[in-house]
Amino acid sequence: MCSSDLAASVAVAEALGQTYNPLFIHGDVGLGKTHLLQAICHTTRSLNPSATILYISCETFANHFIEAVERGAMNEFRYHYRHVDLLVIDDIQFLGTRERSQEEFFHTFNTLHQAQKQIVLSADCLPAEIPTLENRLVSRFKSGLVTFIDAPCMETRMAILAKKARLRCIEVPEDVIEYVATHIQTNIRDLEGALLRLDAMSQSSESAIDMELARRALDDDSQKIGRASGRERV
Repeated sequence: MCSSDLAASVAVAEALGQTYNPLFIHGDVGLGKTHLLQAICHTTRSLNPSATILYISCETFANHFIEAVERGAMNEFRYHYRHVDLLVIDDIQFLGTRERSQEEFFHTFNTLHQAQKQIVLSADCLPAEIPTLENRLVSRFKSGLVTFIDAPCMETRMAILAKKARLRCIEVPEDVIEYVATHIQTNIRDLEGALLRLDAMSQSSESAIDMELARRALDDDSQKIGRASGRERV
C-alpha cells in the first residue's frame, strides 16, 4: 500500500463527503483492500462516533435488493441504504453482472452523493474494466478519486512477515524472513501462507525454523504450482 492510498483514506475518514467522493480503491487480490476499507470505518467511528456507517460486500447489497423486491419492501431497503453518512462496498465489480441491482445502486449513489454523504468502493480492476457495468455508473465511479493498491515492496513484505510471525508467536530468523520476502512478491495472503507452511513444517519435524527448512518449504510450493500448471496445459 502506498502513502497516497493511506492519505486519501485518512482524508475521507476525517471529512466525510468533502474530500474524495467517491473514493474508488482497486488492486489485485490479497493486497489489503478489505483491510483498508475496514480501517476507514474504524477511523471514522473513532473521529465521529455518531456517524452512521454501512460496510457490506457487493454480493450482500445485491442479495438484500432481491429480498426486498420479493417481499415488497423496497421503501425499507432504500431507507436503509440511503440514510447513512458512510457507505462502504467491497468487491463492487460483482455489480457488473446484475442489471437490476445496477439500476438500484445508481439511484442510491446519486441520493447519497447529492446529500454529500461519503461513498467508498473497492474492486479488483478499474471502473471502466468492470464487465457490463453501465457507462453512467462507470462515470460516477470515476468522478472522485480512483487509487491503486500495488504489490508490497521488499521492505514492506519483510515487515508484514515479521509482524505476522509475532502475532502468531512464531520464531523466524531475520535471514529467513528476508529469504521468504525475496521469493514471494505477489501479495499478503501468499506471504502469510508461506509463514504458516514454515510453522507447520517446523512443528511436524520438531525442529526450529531455519534457512534449510525455508528452502524446502518454498521449493515444495514451487513444485506444486508447476504440477498444477502442467495439468492445466493438458
